[in-house]
Amino acid sequence: MRLPESWLDTNILGSGLPVRDCHECPNAPQCGTTDFIDASQCPIRSCNTTCLVRDTFDDPAFDFLCYQSFCISPNDDQYNINHHRVEIEGLVYANQPNDVNTWEIDLYCRADDCSRPEIFKEIHEQLTVQIGNLDALFNETHDPTIPQRRCYDCYCFNEVNCNCDKITMQSADSTYCLITRENFGQDHWVTMGHLDQDSTAVHIRDFPYIIIAESIFYNGQTERWNTIPNFAVYGCDWDLCNHPRLVQSLPYTFEMRLPEPWLNANILGTGQPLRDCHECRDAAQCGTTDFLDASRCPIRPCNTTCLVRDTFDDPTINEFCYQSYCARPDLDSSVIGVYEVDIEGILYLSKQPREVELWEIDLYCHADDCSRPDLFKEVSH
Repeated sequence: MRLPESWLDTNILGSGLPVRDCHECPNAPQCGTTDFIDASQCPIRSCNTTCLVRDTFDDPAFDFLCYQSFCISPNDDQYNINHHRVEIEGLVYANQPNDVNTWEIDLYCRADDCSRPEIFKEIHEQLTVQIGNLDALFNETHDPTIPQRRCYDCYCFNEVNCNCDKITMQSADSTYCLITRENFGQDHWVTMGHLDQDSTAVHIRDFPYIIIAESIFYNGQTERWNTIPNFAVYGCDWDLCNHPRLVQSLPYTFEMRLPEPWLNANILGTGQPLRDCHECRDAAQCGTTDFLDASRCPIRPCNTTCLVRDTFDDPTINEFCYQSYCARPDLDSSVIGVYEVDIEGILYLSKQPREVELWEIDLYCHADDCSRPDLFKEVSH
């Protein structure tokens, strides 16, 4: 993958001026398309070091991207060997060897206004790709002595019916089939394919299974609690079990709810300006629901949002890792003023009786002492 030197000199190297404009949104990327992305969420600031601009293409076919930009601190910038560079990540499929999809582009630049969102569209227009000999890499033969598993393998964006006739084959000893549906606002993505065993955060004990992640959040305008599904995953371990017709069943296979009186008392709070919040920002503390050394997370007064995370590593023995801290305006501005419970649960379909095991619970709360470790046992009950 190549870019013209004249373009690089103008847009990456710059004219050598000591200060240049750089959009500033270090805490969270802004997502959209190349035709529209709200750059006002990344205000322009003066930068006297290197401007780092990242563009992650989640769906190259639809030009969907997530954009992030910030001025690198002088302490971090001194470790950059090359202050002027473009890093490009591309993908070539065996059935379309002459078509390169760019997944991610990172810019380290000192040209003025090199962090403008439109620069990524310019890179696509200027980029030239030379395809080498891929025959040896894309030889699809396999060892007949190793059992193989066939799975549907497609990706759909905002399609009601995700039609898929592409089938891929991988080792049955190390992979299984899955369907994933992710929601972001009014948009949704569906992915069908293979997944390596033991690649999930928590060990999958049985097949088939369904994972659901939902957010229960408080709407201050309506003064009501709402629930939205974030993603759903269906995993199975036999040939072609992730059939496209199953997409319609996700993500409403099961729903997780909490009583509004409990949410009001433990998440929303009474509106007091200060509340107690355990503080262990740098590292999680692990244990069981029967014993967790909360003294490692001392209580501090908090006048913003208390973030509490509880990752269940093994739900069968209630083992989890707990982390809590008070949101700082300079680091966590996106969650200040948020009242929310994020829940992720798994349901094993062959297990009787069918019970949802909670993998992870994240709390964004303003109630006093809402970061107490035993709160997660209350959520489970």
